Amino acid sequence: MDLFGVFDISSAGMSVEQSRLATAASNLANARTTKTADGTLYQPLSVVVRSSNVPTGTYADVEATMRAGTLPRPYVSSITEVPTAPRLVYDPGHPDADAKGFVSMPGVDTLSTMMDLISVSRGYEANLRAFDITRHLIQKTIDMGRNR
Repeated sequence: MDLFGVFDISSAGMSVEQSRLATAASNLANARTTKTADGTLYQPLSVVVRSSNVPTGTYADVEATMRAGTLPRPYVSSITEVPTAPRLVYDPGHPDADAKGFVSMPGVDTLSTMMDLISVSRGYEANLRAFDITRHLIQKTIDMGRNR
C-alpha cells in the first residue's frame, strides 16, 4: 500500500463518522416528535457500515490483497429505521394524547444517542489525527530530500 492510501482510508472513515453524526442529530431532534410529515411516528435511524474489498480465504489471499494496496475501506451501506416500540408519556393536555391522556413518543434513547455522539467525535478525531500524521511524515520526507 502506498502512503497516500492512508489518506483514502482516513477520509472514508471521516465520511462514515459524518453520516453517524447526522443520524444521531436527526434522532435527537425528533426524540419528542409525535408525528412525521406523513402522520406516522418517527422511527430512530441507524447507520449500517460495511467494508469494501474485504479479502476472503486463506492468509495468503489476505497478504496478497494487502501487497496489492487494496486495503478495505469503510463506507455507509445504508441508513435504516430501527423498529422500536413507542414510549408512552402521560400528557393529557397534548393535542395528540389518546383517550387515557397518553402520548406516543418515538423510542429514541437519548442517553445512548449522546454516547454515540461521543464515539463519533472520537472516531472522527482519530481519523483526522492519522491523516495529519501521514501528511506530516510526507512533508518531513520531502524536506529531507531537499536538504540532500
